[in-house]
Parts: sequence; structure tokens; C-alpha cells
Amino acid sequence: MALAAAQVIDALAARLAPMTATAGRVYASRAWPLDEASLPAWRVVAADETAERVEMNGIHVHRLDVEASAYTRMAADLDDALHALASSGLALLFASRPPYDLACTGITRAVTQEGEATVGVITLRLLATFYVNPAQPETIVS
Repeated sequence: MALAAAQVIDALAARLAPMTATAGRVYASRAWPLDEASLPAWRVVAADETAERVEMNGIHVHRLDVEASAYTRMAADLDDALHALASSGLALLFASRPPYDLACTGITRAVTQEGEATVGVITLRLLATFYVNPAQPETIVS
């Protein structure tokens, strides 16, 4: 079993997988190479994580910053394409009841180099909250 934060990332990536525009290309790894043929795609990764003890029995609340980034290459209307990906991504992430008390804390946009391609990227900055007993770091208790 994976560390609790990795389970959160996997659950959020699974919510983005049904997106038609990215055809299931959702990666939960910073190092996964994104070449032109694999665009558009999502990359969902853990950023900072804080933990604070909230119960006498040792339970800690974890607040995990998550970056869900959509990458695409497009010569014209790049901003429109990025906004469409972000809109679809938010709709999928927050459909029904979002897991882990998920909240969107911001959105950033950039043009970057990914492999040999110049791409646009829009990043949904998210906050996930969950509870863990540090003696069992792979078990989310709530």
C-alpha cells in the first residue's frame, strides 16, 4: 500500500481519466515524459503537505497541496484550449461529492518546454484534507 498522500493523488488522477480531450492520459508522476504525441495530458502531483496532531490518540490532520496540470500544444487559441481543459478538469474533480474535502485554491498559467515541444500549461492548485495515524502512514482514517 502507498503512503496516504499517494493514495489521494491516485484518487484525483482517476477522476480526471474520463476526460475526452485527454483520452485517459493522466499521469501521477513528475518524471513522466510528455512528448507531442501524448498531448494533451494531465499531470497530478503532490506539492507541500502539513500535518498537525488533532486527537490525543495520535491522529493527525494532513493538508496536502496538489497540482493538477493540463498540458497542450496548440498554435492558435492556446488560452482557450487551456481554459477548456481547466473547466472540464474542475467539473470532473468536483462532480458529486469531492473526496478529501477537496478545495481549489488557485489556477496558474504558463508556456513551458516539455521534451521537444513548447506547450501551454494550466495548473489547478488544490487542497486535500485527510486524517492519518502516523504509526500507520498508509491508512487514511477519515
